[in-house]
Amino acid sequence: MKVRYGTRMLMKILVLWSVALMVPGIALSAQRTLPERPRTESLKVSFNAERISGYVLVIDVRTHQEQERDRIRGELAGPAIVFFEGHAQRPSDAYAFTSSLAMMSKSGMVIVPVCDTPYGKDASLRGDAGKDVILMEMVRWVLVSRGIGVKGYEPRVENEVLINNARIDTIHGGISAGLLPVGWSHGAILARRFAHAYPGSVGHLAQVCPAGYEHWSPAGLTLRFMGESLRITRLTLKGHARDTLGSAWGFTRGISGDFFRSIPAALMSLRPAAVLRVGRDIRDCSAYCDSSSLGAEGLERVVVIFGDDDTCMDIRRIMGLSSSGEITALQESVFRETFFGDVAGPDAALVLRVLPGTHLAPVTHSALYARTVLEGLGQVHDSL
Repeated sequence: MKVRYGTRMLMKILVLWSVALMVPGIALSAQRTLPERPRTESLKVSFNAERISGYVLVIDVRTHQEQERDRIRGELAGPAIVFFEGHAQRPSDAYAFTSSLAMMSKSGMVIVPVCDTPYGKDASLRGDAGKDVILMEMVRWVLVSRGIGVKGYEPRVENEVLINNARIDTIHGGISAGLLPVGWSHGAILARRFAHAYPGSVGHLAQVCPAGYEHWSPAGLTLRFMGESLRITRLTLKGHARDTLGSAWGFTRGISGDFFRSIPAALMSLRPAAVLRVGRDIRDCSAYCDSSSLGAEGLERVVVIFGDDDTCMDIRRIMGLSSSGEITALQESVFRETFFGDVAGPDAALVLRVLPGTHLAPVTHSALYARTVLEGLGQVHDSL
Protein backbone atom coordinates (compact mmCIF):
# COMPACT_ATOMS: atom_id res chain seq x y z
CA MET A 1 0.00 0.00 0.00
CA LYS A 2 2.82 2.42 0.88
CA VAL A 3 4.47 1.71 -2.48
CA ARG A 4 1.22 2.37 -4.38
CA TYR A 5 0.61 5.60 -2.42
CA GLY A 6 4.13 6.83 -3.17
CA THR A 7 3.67 5.98 -6.84
CA ARG A 8 0.39 7.88 -7.04
CA MET A 9 1.98 10.95 -5.40
CA LEU A 10 4.89 10.81 -7.85
CA MET A 11 2.46 10.62 -10.79
CA LYS A 12 0.54 13.68 -9.51
CA ILE A 13 3.76 15.70 -9.21
CA LEU A 14 4.78 14.71 -12.75
CA VAL A 15 1.38 15.69 -14.13
CA LEU A 16 1.54 19.11 -12.44
CA TRP A 17 5.02 19.75 -13.80
CA SER A 18 3.86 18.70 -17.29
CA VAL A 19 0.94 21.14 -17.19
CA ALA A 20 3.22 23.96 -16.03
CA LEU A 21 5.60 23.29 -18.90
CA MET A 22 2.88 22.98 -21.54
CA VAL A 23 1.16 26.26 -20.58
CA PRO A 24 3.69 29.08 -21.05
CA GLY A 25 4.13 31.27 -18.02
CA ILE A 26 1.62 29.51 -15.77
CA ALA A 27 4.20 29.03 -13.04
CA LEU A 28 6.81 31.66 -13.77
CA SER A 29 4.82 34.74 -14.77
CA ALA A 30 2.84 34.74 -11.53
CA GLN A 31 5.78 36.54 -9.93
CA ARG A 32 6.57 40.12 -10.80
CA THR A 33 10.07 40.63 -12.15
CA LEU A 34 12.22 43.70 -12.73
CA PRO A 35 14.17 44.42 -15.92
CA GLU A 36 17.90 43.96 -15.42
CA ARG A 37 18.69 47.56 -16.28
CA PRO A 38 16.40 50.58 -16.46
CA ARG A 39 16.16 52.02 -19.97
CA THR A 40 15.63 55.77 -20.24
CA GLU A 41 14.05 57.09 -23.41
CA SER A 42 15.01 60.51 -24.77
CA LEU A 43 12.28 62.76 -26.15
CA LYS A 44 12.06 66.13 -27.86
CA VAL A 45 9.31 68.30 -26.44
CA SER A 46 7.90 71.32 -28.28
CA PHE A 47 5.91 73.75 -26.12
CA ASN A 48 5.53 77.50 -25.62
CA ALA A 49 7.58 78.39 -28.71
CA GLU A 50 10.62 76.36 -27.67
CA ARG A 51 11.98 72.84 -28.03
CA ILE A 52 13.56 71.15 -25.02
CA SER A 53 14.81 67.70 -24.08
CA GLY A 54 12.77 65.26 -22.04
CA TYR A 55 13.70 61.89 -20.56
CA VAL A 56 11.39 59.19 -19.27
CA LEU A 57 11.82 55.84 -17.55
CA VAL A 58 8.96 53.34 -17.37
CA ILE A 59 8.94 50.46 -14.90
CA ASP A 60 6.08 48.09 -15.68
CA VAL A 61 6.30 44.90 -13.62
CA ARG A 62 2.75 43.63 -14.21
CA THR A 63 2.54 39.93 -15.00
CA HIS A 64 0.71 38.67 -18.08
CA GLN A 65 -2.18 37.71 -15.83
CA GLU A 66 -2.33 41.19 -14.32
CA GLN A 67 -2.28 42.83 -17.74
CA GLU A 68 -5.14 40.60 -18.88
CA ARG A 69 -7.17 41.42 -15.77
CA ASP A 70 -6.53 45.14 -16.36
CA ARG A 71 -7.75 44.76 -19.94
CA ILE A 72 -10.94 42.98 -18.89
CA ARG A 73 -11.59 45.41 -16.04
CA GLY A 74 -10.84 48.41 -18.25
CA GLU A 75 -8.48 50.04 -15.76
CA LEU A 76 -5.29 49.41 -13.82
CA ALA A 77 -5.56 47.73 -10.41
CA GLY A 78 -4.41 51.00 -8.85
CA PRO A 79 -3.19 54.42 -9.96
CA ALA A 80 -0.04 54.54 -12.07
CA ILE A 81 2.72 56.07 -9.95
CA VAL A 82 4.44 59.16 -11.35
CA PHE A 83 7.75 59.76 -9.59
CA PHE A 84 9.32 63.22 -9.62
CA GLU A 85 13.06 63.10 -9.03
CA GLY A 86 15.07 65.39 -6.80
CA HIS A 87 16.66 68.51 -8.24
CA ALA A 88 18.64 67.80 -11.45
CA GLN A 89 18.50 64.03 -10.94
CA ARG A 90 18.12 61.74 -13.94
CA PRO A 91 15.18 59.27 -14.29
CA SER A 92 17.23 56.22 -13.32
CA ASP A 93 19.03 57.78 -10.34
CA ALA A 94 16.61 56.55 -7.65
CA TYR A 95 15.96 53.18 -9.28
CA ALA A 96 16.21 51.32 -5.96
CA PHE A 97 13.23 53.35 -4.74
CA THR A 98 11.17 53.50 -7.93
CA SER A 99 11.60 49.79 -8.61
CA SER A 100 10.49 49.04 -5.04
CA LEU A 101 7.38 51.16 -5.61
CA ALA A 102 6.64 49.25 -8.80
CA MET A 103 7.12 45.82 -7.23
CA MET A 104 5.00 46.60 -4.15
CA SER A 105 2.22 48.70 -5.65
CA LYS A 106 -1.23 47.65 -6.81
CA SER A 107 -0.74 49.03 -10.31
CA GLY A 108 2.76 47.66 -10.82
CA MET A 109 3.64 50.67 -12.93
CA VAL A 110 5.95 53.63 -12.24
CA ILE A 111 6.68 56.44 -14.71
CA VAL A 112 9.64 58.77 -14.10
CA PRO A 113 9.51 61.86 -16.36
CA VAL A 114 12.26 64.51 -16.36
CA CYS A 115 12.66 67.52 -18.62
CA ASP A 116 14.94 70.51 -19.02
CA THR A 117 13.74 73.72 -17.40
CA PRO A 118 11.09 75.32 -19.65
CA TYR A 119 11.87 78.93 -20.55
CA GLY A 120 9.64 79.68 -23.51
CA LYS A 121 7.94 82.76 -24.91
CA ASP A 122 5.13 83.01 -22.35
CA ALA A 123 6.85 83.93 -19.06
CA SER A 124 3.96 82.51 -17.01
CA LEU A 125 4.82 79.03 -18.28
CA ARG A 126 8.50 79.02 -17.39
CA GLY A 127 10.12 76.84 -14.74
CA ASP A 128 7.87 74.57 -12.69
CA ALA A 129 4.72 76.15 -14.17
CA GLY A 130 5.78 74.83 -17.56
CA LYS A 131 6.78 71.48 -16.09
CA ASP A 132 3.22 71.06 -14.80
CA VAL A 133 2.11 70.86 -18.42
CA ILE A 134 5.07 69.13 -20.04
CA LEU A 135 5.50 66.33 -17.50
CA MET A 136 1.80 65.44 -17.69
CA GLU A 137 1.99 65.24 -21.48
CA MET A 138 5.07 63.02 -21.21
CA VAL A 139 3.14 60.73 -18.85
CA ARG A 140 0.18 60.66 -21.24
CA TRP A 141 2.53 59.89 -24.12
CA VAL A 142 3.93 56.89 -22.23
CA LEU A 143 0.50 55.57 -21.25
CA VAL A 144 -1.12 56.09 -24.66
CA SER A 145 1.66 54.03 -26.25
CA ARG A 146 0.47 51.20 -23.98
CA GLY A 147 -3.22 51.64 -24.72
CA ILE A 148 -3.92 53.45 -21.44
CA GLY A 149 -5.72 56.77 -21.02
CA VAL A 150 -5.44 59.11 -18.02
CA LYS A 151 -8.66 59.13 -16.02
CA GLY A 152 -10.29 62.54 -15.59
CA TYR A 153 -7.65 64.35 -17.64
CA GLU A 154 -8.29 67.97 -18.60
CA PRO A 155 -5.63 70.09 -20.32
CA ARG A 156 -4.23 72.99 -18.32
CA VAL A 157 -3.51 75.37 -21.19
CA GLU A 158 -4.46 75.84 -24.81
CA ASN A 159 -0.84 75.69 -25.95
CA GLU A 160 -0.26 72.42 -27.76
CA VAL A 161 2.51 70.08 -26.63
CA LEU A 162 4.29 67.95 -29.22
CA ILE A 163 6.37 64.93 -28.27
CA ASN A 164 8.85 63.98 -30.98
CA ASN A 165 6.90 66.27 -33.35
CA ALA A 166 3.62 64.42 -32.78
CA ARG A 167 0.42 65.17 -30.86
CA ILE A 168 -0.59 62.93 -27.98
CA ASP A 169 -3.72 61.09 -29.10
CA THR A 170 -6.58 60.45 -26.71
CA ILE A 171 -7.45 56.82 -25.95
CA HIS A 172 -11.11 55.85 -26.35
CA GLY A 173 -12.48 52.55 -25.07
CA GLY A 174 -9.13 51.35 -23.75
CA ILE A 175 -7.73 50.98 -20.25
CA SER A 176 -7.93 53.98 -17.94
CA ALA A 177 -5.69 54.89 -15.02
CA GLY A 178 -5.59 57.46 -12.28
CA LEU A 179 -2.21 58.92 -11.35
CA LEU A 180 -0.36 58.92 -8.04
CA PRO A 181 2.39 61.57 -7.84
CA VAL A 182 5.33 60.78 -5.54
CA GLY A 183 8.08 63.37 -5.18
CA TRP A 184 11.54 63.55 -3.63
CA SER A 185 13.13 66.87 -2.55
CA HIS A 186 12.35 69.44 -5.29
CA GLY A 187 10.28 66.67 -6.87
CA ALA A 188 7.96 66.85 -3.87
CA ILE A 189 7.04 70.39 -4.92
CA LEU A 190 6.44 69.14 -8.46
CA ALA A 191 4.28 66.31 -7.11
CA ARG A 192 2.11 68.72 -5.14
CA ARG A 193 1.85 71.08 -8.11
CA PHE A 194 0.87 68.10 -10.28
CA ALA A 195 -1.88 67.06 -7.84
CA HIS A 196 -3.14 70.64 -7.72
CA ALA A 197 -3.08 71.04 -11.51
CA TYR A 198 -4.89 67.79 -12.33
CA PRO A 199 -7.40 67.08 -9.53
CA GLY A 200 -9.56 64.93 -11.79
CA SER A 201 -6.68 62.50 -12.33
CA VAL A 202 -5.01 62.50 -8.91
CA GLY A 203 -6.49 61.21 -5.64
CA HIS A 204 -3.36 60.61 -3.56
CA LEU A 205 -0.03 62.35 -2.96
CA ALA A 206 3.26 61.22 -1.41
CA GLN A 207 6.39 63.24 -0.63
CA VAL A 208 9.73 61.97 0.67
CA CYS A 209 12.44 64.25 2.13
CA PRO A 210 10.39 67.09 0.66
CA ALA A 211 11.16 70.68 -0.17
CA GLY A 212 8.39 73.26 0.03
CA TYR A 213 7.89 73.52 3.79
CA GLU A 214 10.16 76.46 4.65
CA HIS A 215 10.60 80.03 3.48
CA TRP A 216 13.97 79.98 1.73
CA SER A 217 15.98 82.25 -0.48
CA PRO A 218 17.57 80.37 -3.40
CA ALA A 219 21.02 81.13 -1.95
CA GLY A 220 20.03 79.91 1.52
CA LEU A 221 18.60 76.67 0.17
CA THR A 222 21.70 76.11 -1.98
CA LEU A 223 24.00 76.49 1.01
CA ARG A 224 21.85 74.16 3.09
CA PHE A 225 21.85 71.58 0.30
CA MET A 226 25.63 71.82 -0.07
CA GLY A 227 26.03 71.21 3.64
CA GLU A 228 23.80 68.15 3.53
CA SER A 229 25.68 66.88 0.48
CA LEU A 230 28.97 67.05 2.38
CA ARG A 231 27.42 65.06 5.23
CA ILE A 232 26.09 62.48 2.80
CA THR A 233 29.60 61.84 1.43
CA ARG A 234 30.34 60.11 4.75
CA LEU A 235 27.98 57.34 3.64
CA THR A 236 30.65 56.20 1.20
CA LEU A 237 32.45 54.79 4.23
CA LYS A 238 29.33 53.01 5.50
CA GLY A 239 28.52 50.73 2.58
CA HIS A 240 26.64 53.27 0.44
CA ALA A 241 29.44 54.41 -1.87
CA ARG A 242 27.58 53.36 -5.01
CA ASP A 243 24.36 55.13 -3.98
CA THR A 244 26.14 58.30 -2.91
CA LEU A 245 28.43 58.61 -5.91
CA GLY A 246 25.64 57.66 -8.29
CA SER A 247 23.36 60.38 -6.93
CA ALA A 248 26.15 62.97 -7.05
CA TRP A 249 26.96 62.04 -10.65
CA GLY A 250 23.29 62.25 -11.61
CA PHE A 251 22.99 65.71 -10.06
CA THR A 252 26.13 66.90 -11.86
CA ARG A 253 24.92 65.55 -15.21
CA GLY A 254 21.51 67.13 -14.72
CA ILE A 255 22.74 70.62 -13.85
CA SER A 256 25.51 70.74 -16.47
CA GLY A 257 23.35 69.16 -19.17
CA ASP A 258 20.50 71.62 -18.67
CA PHE A 259 22.92 74.56 -18.70
CA PHE A 260 24.87 73.54 -21.81
CA ARG A 261 21.67 72.72 -23.70
CA SER A 262 20.30 76.15 -22.74
CA ILE A 263 23.00 77.94 -24.77
CA PRO A 264 21.94 76.75 -28.26
CA ALA A 265 18.30 77.00 -27.13
CA ALA A 266 18.83 80.68 -26.30
CA LEU A 267 20.48 81.31 -29.66
CA MET A 268 17.81 79.51 -31.68
CA SER A 269 14.92 81.21 -29.90
CA LEU A 270 16.61 84.64 -29.94
CA ARG A 271 16.01 84.84 -26.17
CA PRO A 272 19.44 85.22 -24.51
CA ALA A 273 17.81 85.13 -21.07
CA ALA A 274 17.10 81.41 -21.61
CA VAL A 275 20.63 80.66 -20.39
CA LEU A 276 19.32 81.69 -16.96
CA ARG A 277 16.88 78.79 -16.83
CA VAL A 278 19.09 76.79 -14.45
CA GLY A 279 18.84 79.66 -11.99
CA ARG A 280 15.06 79.67 -12.45
CA ASP A 281 15.00 75.98 -11.57
CA ILE A 282 16.92 76.63 -8.33
CA ARG A 283 14.52 79.45 -7.47
CA ASP A 284 11.57 77.10 -7.93
CA CYS A 285 13.19 74.68 -5.46
CA SER A 286 12.76 77.28 -2.74
CA ALA A 287 9.00 77.69 -3.21
CA TYR A 288 6.79 77.53 -0.10
CA CYS A 289 3.79 75.25 -0.56
CA ASP A 290 0.65 75.19 1.55
CA SER A 291 -3.06 75.05 0.79
CA SER A 292 -3.26 78.78 0.15
CA SER A 293 -0.84 78.49 -2.77
CA LEU A 294 -1.48 74.91 -3.92
CA GLY A 295 -4.87 73.68 -2.83
CA ALA A 296 -5.20 69.97 -2.02
CA GLU A 297 -8.90 69.69 -1.31
CA GLY A 298 -9.40 66.92 -3.89
CA LEU A 299 -6.91 64.53 -2.25
CA GLU A 300 -8.14 61.51 -0.31
CA ARG A 301 -4.81 60.56 1.27
CA VAL A 302 -1.43 62.23 1.71
CA VAL A 303 1.84 60.71 2.94
CA VAL A 304 4.79 62.93 3.91
CA ILE A 305 8.05 61.32 5.07
CA PHE A 306 11.12 63.11 6.43
CA GLY A 307 14.55 61.61 7.05
CA ASP A 308 15.56 61.57 10.69
CA ASP A 309 19.12 62.65 9.82
CA ASP A 310 18.22 65.04 6.97
CA THR A 311 19.58 68.50 7.79
CA CYS A 312 18.43 69.94 4.47
CA MET A 313 14.71 69.21 4.90
CA ASP A 314 14.42 68.89 8.67
CA ILE A 315 10.90 68.38 10.08
CA ARG A 316 11.98 69.40 13.59
CA ARG A 317 13.33 72.72 12.35
CA ILE A 318 10.22 73.20 10.20
CA MET A 319 7.91 72.60 13.15
CA GLY A 320 10.13 74.30 15.75
CA LEU A 321 10.66 71.07 17.71
CA SER A 322 13.54 69.81 19.81
CA SER A 323 16.35 67.97 18.06
CA SER A 324 15.24 64.59 19.36
CA GLY A 325 12.05 62.73 20.12
CA GLU A 326 9.10 61.34 18.18
CA ILE A 327 6.55 63.41 16.31
CA THR A 328 3.41 63.39 18.46
CA ALA A 329 -0.19 63.14 17.30
CA LEU A 330 -0.69 66.80 18.25
CA GLN A 331 2.32 67.90 16.19
CA GLU A 332 1.07 65.82 13.28
CA SER A 333 -2.28 67.59 13.58
CA VAL A 334 -0.55 71.00 13.55
CA PHE A 335 1.40 69.98 10.43
CA ARG A 336 -1.81 68.98 8.69
CA GLU A 337 -3.60 72.19 9.63
CA THR A 338 -0.63 74.28 8.50
CA PHE A 339 0.10 72.66 5.15
CA PHE A 340 -2.95 70.57 4.20
CA GLY A 341 -5.78 72.35 5.99
CA ASP A 342 -8.17 71.83 3.07
CA VAL A 343 -7.78 68.03 2.90
CA ALA A 344 -11.11 66.61 4.06
CA GLY A 345 -11.72 63.37 5.95
CA PRO A 346 -10.33 61.86 9.15
CA ASP A 347 -6.90 62.54 10.62
CA ALA A 348 -5.69 59.33 8.94
CA ALA A 349 -6.02 61.14 5.60
CA LEU A 350 -2.59 62.61 6.32
CA VAL A 351 0.27 60.33 7.35
CA LEU A 352 3.39 62.12 8.63
CA ARG A 353 6.42 59.92 9.32
CA VAL A 354 10.05 60.39 10.31
CA LEU A 355 12.16 57.44 9.15
CA PRO A 356 15.87 56.68 9.34
CA GLY A 357 18.21 58.27 6.84
CA THR A 358 19.63 61.47 5.36
CA HIS A 359 18.35 63.42 2.36
CA LEU A 360 19.44 60.40 0.31
CA ALA A 361 17.21 58.06 2.33
CA PRO A 362 14.83 57.14 -0.53
CA VAL A 363 17.87 55.50 -2.15
CA THR A 364 19.71 54.14 0.90
CA HIS A 365 16.48 52.96 2.60
CA SER A 366 14.46 52.35 -0.55
CA ALA A 367 12.30 49.39 0.53
CA LEU A 368 11.34 50.99 3.86
CA TYR A 369 10.34 54.29 2.27
CA ALA A 370 8.48 52.61 -0.60
CA ARG A 371 6.46 50.36 1.70
CA THR A 372 5.64 53.24 4.06
CA VAL A 373 4.39 55.34 1.13
CA LEU A 374 2.20 52.55 -0.25
CA GLU A 375 0.84 51.45 3.13
CA GLY A 376 -0.10 55.01 4.00
CA LEU A 377 -1.96 55.38 0.70
CA GLY A 378 -3.57 51.94 0.77
CA GLN A 379 -1.77 50.93 -2.42
CA VAL A 380 0.17 47.81 -1.36
CA HIS A 381 -0.19 44.93 -3.80
CA ASP A 382 -2.48 42.15 -2.58
CA SER A 383 0.29 39.53 -2.72
CA LEU A 384 2.38 41.35 -0.09
